[in-house]
Amino acid sequence: MEEKNKAIGKAYSRIDGILKITGKAAYATDYPAKNMAYAVLFKSTIAAGSIVSMDIDEAKNAAGVLAVITHLNAPKLNVKGGLRGGALLQGPEINFYGQHIGMVVAETFEQATHAARLVKVTYNQSEGKIDFEKLAPAAVLPKSKELADAIRGIGKAGIATAEVKVEETYETPIYHHQPMEPHSTVAVWEGDQVILYNGSQVINGAQTAAAATLNLSPSQVRIVSPYIGGGFGSKGGQWANLVLTAVAAKAVGRPVKLALTRQQMFNSVGLRQRNQQKVSLGATRDGKLISLSHETTTHTAIDDEYIEPCGDCSKIMYAVPNSLISYRVAPMNVILPTYTRGPGKSTGSFALESAMDELAHKLGMDPIALRLKNEPDKDPSNGKPWSSRKVVECLTEGAKAFGWDKRKLQPGQNKIGNDLIGYGVACGTYPARQRDSSAIIKLKRSGKVVTATVEIAASDLGTGTHTILAQTAADGLGIPMEQIAVKLGDSDLPPAAGSVGSVGA
Repeated sequence: MEEKNKAIGKAYSRIDGILKITGKAAYATDYPAKNMAYAVLFKSTIAAGSIVSMDIDEAKNAAGVLAVITHLNAPKLNVKGGLRGGALLQGPEINFYGQHIGMVVAETFEQATHAARLVKVTYNQSEGKIDFEKLAPAAVLPKSKELADAIRGIGKAGIATAEVKVEETYETPIYHHQPMEPHSTVAVWEGDQVILYNGSQVINGAQTAAAATLNLSPSQVRIVSPYIGGGFGSKGGQWANLVLTAVAAKAVGRPVKLALTRQQMFNSVGLRQRNQQKVSLGATRDGKLISLSHETTTHTAIDDEYIEPCGDCSKIMYAVPNSLISYRVAPMNVILPTYTRGPGKSTGSFALESAMDELAHKLGMDPIALRLKNEPDKDPSNGKPWSSRKVVECLTEGAKAFGWDKRKLQPGQNKIGNDLIGYGVACGTYPARQRDSSAIIKLKRSGKVVTATVEIAASDLGTGTHTILAQTAADGLGIPMEQIAVKLGDSDLPPAAGSVGSVGA
């Protein structure tokens, strides 16, 4: 029987690989534009309060400066347009340290950087909410109904009858976004339409948010982003720098490039918030779970809310009749948190699985055996059958592959020469999401040779979208991969799912 898939599943060099290693792949700030000007943001040096006055005279008169834009002369923007984190120069209020409070546009990047340092700001400073340790005890219920307390059975009270108990608190720190390519944009106005060359994990989402914030229709905004130098969620939603570049370009009547510095990245594009996760497990002597509670305390911005769902895995990972999944949040003068590499799933499974190991240790039970004993036959959160679940197979085959039978129960007992050998196990889960996508395939025939071009507004986060689409098209059309070209990363192309939440590559 002839093999159906000749390209999918086979090893290929990435079709954009040569472009990347030779420096010919064009990222956001690589796009040439005639008469380019450069914008540099300047930021608040307090966490809370308001701006009383700004002395911009020295900056305005510095060599090469074209404009100094602050809340006093910025155009009116739609702050509910879909951008994350605020900081759109719409007022004197300061909500977090490092909030954008203005930008300088100049002939060169160096001139803009120098002039930005000449701006003198007077503040009316308030006491900032910046100490999580002090604020956590007074944390409140989230506004989102999806994060309301989820109680099964008698909830946390079920632990009272447990023969063996584990109650531990696990913490994960703030993680800052620092992909290889910092967030950056080139804005070019053509009449009442603007082209934004920008790294975006969701092309059409960036287009919609930019248009709404600029009070334009989506047809007036074009996003171009064929290559992205990493994003890890921070480029899944867009931040103020995208639109402020367009504002700067409009103000000076020239194309403008704005690239965040490494230092500015720390308080410009969100973060993974600090999480305190208290996990309480109760079980019978033979290891059957009877109670599970996963209580997360975290923080969000003063003026907006985002909470990563650390309890998601605990809702469905194990069969347990009594459970509580809860969240409490403390508003802080810190930039809005955002999606970061498996939001909630990675941090939450760390806490849950650490507690399961502690329980196995208390029971004197093999950690894999404990997990297998509590494998649910249906989704515990809703009683529905699984669409797919291979935990038992993964644990069983993984144990064979790693020589789990050689593991000794007490740590520090497995050695090869002078090296201690550790064996560990953990489970996790992630939803299988889908989003609509569309594409155009253009075929061209020259003699007996047929070539195809795939056009789609997908993004390539560095995960190989160009190559994956070429493989898929090659098998679907029955022509060699070498005869497939891929065009993506442009909102003028057919709309597609982005590279977020495992819905795109």
